[in-house]
Amino acid sequence: MTLGGTPMPRGRRLADLLMAAPTRGGRPPAEGGRMVTAEGLAAYLDIRRDSRGHLPQQLMEQLAEAIRAGLLPAGTRLPSTRAMALLLGVSRGVVVSAYELLLARGFVEGRPRSGTYVTGEPSPYRRSIPSPPVRPVVADFTPRAAAPGAFPLAAWRSAWRQASYLPPNGEAAPLGSAALREAVAEHLHRTRGLGVEARDVVVAVGLRQACWFLFEAIGQLIGQREAGAAAVAVEQPAPEYPVRAARQAGWTTHALPVDTEGARVDLLDGADGIRAAVVFAEGNHPFGAVLSQPRRRMLAAWAQRTGGYLVDICTEQTGAGDRPLPSLLDLASGRVVLAGTLGDGLAPPGLAYLVLPRPLVPLVARVAGGDDGRLGGTAEAAFARLLGDRTIAQHVRRASRLHVRRREEVRAALAPVGRSARLVLGPRGASAALLLPRQTVDPVVTELAGRGVTVGRLSDLYQVRAGDDPDGIVLGFGHLTDEELHHGLLAVRTVLAGLTRARAGRGVDGVPAHPRPARPASGRRPHGGGDTELTPGAPRPRSSAGPRRSGGPRRNAVQRVDQLDPAADAQLAIGVGQMQLDGLGSDEQSLGDLAIGQACGCQLGDPALC
Repeated sequence: MTLGGTPMPRGRRLADLLMAAPTRGGRPPAEGGRMVTAEGLAAYLDIRRDSRGHLPQQLMEQLAEAIRAGLLPAGTRLPSTRAMALLLGVSRGVVVSAYELLLARGFVEGRPRSGTYVTGEPSPYRRSIPSPPVRPVVADFTPRAAAPGAFPLAAWRSAWRQASYLPPNGEAAPLGSAALREAVAEHLHRTRGLGVEARDVVVAVGLRQACWFLFEAIGQLIGQREAGAAAVAVEQPAPEYPVRAARQAGWTTHALPVDTEGARVDLLDGADGIRAAVVFAEGNHPFGAVLSQPRRRMLAAWAQRTGGYLVDICTEQTGAGDRPLPSLLDLASGRVVLAGTLGDGLAPPGLAYLVLPRPLVPLVARVAGGDDGRLGGTAEAAFARLLGDRTIAQHVRRASRLHVRRREEVRAALAPVGRSARLVLGPRGASAALLLPRQTVDPVVTELAGRGVTVGRLSDLYQVRAGDDPDGIVLGFGHLTDEELHHGLLAVRTVLAGLTRARAGRGVDGVPAHPRPARPASGRRPHGGGDTELTPGAPRPRSSAGPRRSGGPRRNAVQRVDQLDPAADAQLAIGVGQMQLDGLGSDEQSLGDLAIGQACGCQLGDPALC
C-alpha cells in the first residue's frame, strides 16, 4: 500500500500525521508533496478490539479527527464500506455504523450512485450528541470469515513472493488465469470428489461479484429484459450478497424459508415465474441446517422439469467425520451452478469461484469482461500456488476441526438457557442463533453491549422480508479466541438468565419456534412481483395458555406429541407441548419440557433445538 505515491511508512499511526497537521484554514498536509489519500489514511487508523470504545465509535472518532485536522479535505471520497472493511480487517457492519455516525454529525454526505464524501468540519453551532459511555469489548460475536491470525502467514508471504517473480502475461483474462482455474478444478476434485473441468470455472473477487456475473448472464440467456423481470427464490436467512446481486441484475427476489432439513424446496412447485433458486446446501447461515438428501433430489427434479437454474453456494467445506451427501452438481447436470470461496481469511479481497454449465461460460465471460474489479496477476498466481501445494485444503480442515470443538462449547454453554431463548445450532458452520421473543431482542442486545459483548441481529439476515420471520441474536464464533468465547458465552448466559426471571414475573409470551419443517399442503398460493415469502398457507394460531388436563404435565405433553406424525411434525410437536405448558408452574414446566425433549429430541437429530 502506498500513501500519496510514496511507500507506506511502518509503525506510524494517525497521531503521527496529526502532529504535522496545519491549523484550520492552512494548507492541507501532504506527504512527499502530494495530498494524503483516504486509502493511505487507512494505514494509520488504529482500531483496537481491547479498547474502551466500540469499533464503530473508534473508527468514527479517528476519521472525524482526520477531517478536523485537514487530512481529509472537503470533497474527498471515502472508500466504500466493503473496501474500508477489507483495509482495516473489520466487518462491513462496523464501517457502515461509523459512516452513519459521521453522516449524523455532518462530517460526510452521501451522493446517490457515487459514494460517501467529506463535507468538511461541521459548523461549531451544530449541537453534538454526546457519546454514551462504553465498556471494553470482551467478545465480538459479529460473524466473520476467520480469525485474523488463523491462516499461516508465512505460507501466504512465500506464495506471494514467488508469484511476484513471474513476468506479466498481458491483459488479465476475464474468467481468471488458466493456472488458477486449473488449480480450482483440481482442488474441488481432490476435496469434494467433483468432476470439474477448468474451462467451466470462473474466478471472481468475492461472492457478490460472482453472483452478479451469474445473474446478469442468466438474465441475458432467458431474455428477461424482453419478457419482464425474472424471479429467483433465495434461501433465507442468509448473507446479503445473493439478494443484492440478483436485484442489481434486475431480478425479483422471493424468500425460501429454512427448517431443520434445509431450504423448503417443496414450495417451489407452487410459485409462478421462478427461474432460479439459491440454496446453501452444505450449511445455512446462521442455522447451520444442511439440505437433506430427499430435498436435494426434489430440487434437482424441479430444475430438470422447469428448466430453472440452481445456485448452490458453499462457504463451509465438509470436515472430518462429515458424511458426504450427493452434490447438486451430480444430481442435475447442466442446471446447477456451484459457487464458493477458497480464500476466506487469507488476504483482501479474497477469492470466489463459479462452476458453470457450459452454455453459461461465454455469457459470464462477456459480463466479466466489462467489469474492472479483477484479481491481479500476482494474486492469482499466489492463490494457484497455495491451492497446488494444498495449503488451503489443510487450512480448511484445521478450521473445520476448530468449528466442531467450538460448536460443542456453545451447545454446552447455551443449551440450558431455559425458556428465555431457543438455541439453533446446526451440524456445520461457525455460527449459532438464539431465537427470542421479538420484543426482547433490543433489550438483550443493549444489555450485552453494556457488558462489552457485540452480537448480530437475526432479522438483519432476512434480505427478503416476510411477516413471520423469527427474530433473535446471531453468534459468530469462528474468529474468537478461547478466552473471548468463554467470557462472551458467560455474558450471554447471564443476560438470558435475567430475561428468564423477568419473563417469569411478567408472564411474557414464549420463544418463537424454530422455522417449521415441511408438512404436506393441499395448496400453495402463487406470488406476484416484489419480495415475498413462499409459504404453504397461513400459520396455525397459537394461544398463550391452555387448559390443564388430568394426568400431570408429563403425560399430557407426551400424549399430545404422540398424536402427531413423528417424521413430518416433530417441530410442531414442540409448539403443541409448549402451549400446554404455558399455564403451569415453574416446576411442572421443567418436567413438561423434559418430556417434550425426550419425545422429540431424537426425531429432530438435535436435542438442543427442544
